[in-house]
Amino acid sequence: MTKNLSEIIGKRIKIQREEIGLSQKALAEEVDISPAAINQFEKGEKKPSSEVLARIAGKLGVSTDYLLGASDDKVSLTGNVAAAFRDFKELTTKDRQIILSHIEFLKSKTKEKKQ
Repeated sequence: MTKNLSEIIGKRIKIQREEIGLSQKALAEEVDISPAAINQFEKGEKKPSSEVLARIAGKLGVSTDYLLGASDDKVSLTGNVAAAFRDFKELTTKDRQIILSHIEFLKSKTKEKKQ
C-alpha cells in the first residue's frame, strides 16, 4: 500500500528525531510549535506548513526533500554542512587526506554497529 505524504513526513521526522536523541517536546520547543503538533505530524494525522517543515528539517539536520520523501539523502547541503565544504576546499592536500581518513574510519564504525 502506498503511503500518503503525511505518513511519509511523519515517519521521517520521527526516525531522524530519535536518531539524534531529541524528544518531541524538545523538537517542538526548538521549532516554536506545540509538542502535540509534532505528535500529529509523526502519526501522519497532519502535515506541517512549508515554513514549519523547513524549520524542522533545519533542526534535524536534513533536507526538506528528505522529509517529503523526494530524496533518500538526509544530508542538507546548507548551513554547517555547506560551510564545512567551503572550508574543506581551503585546506592543504595533507589536511584533506586526514579528514577523508577520519570519514572512512567513522563509516567503518557505523557499518560495524549495523552488523
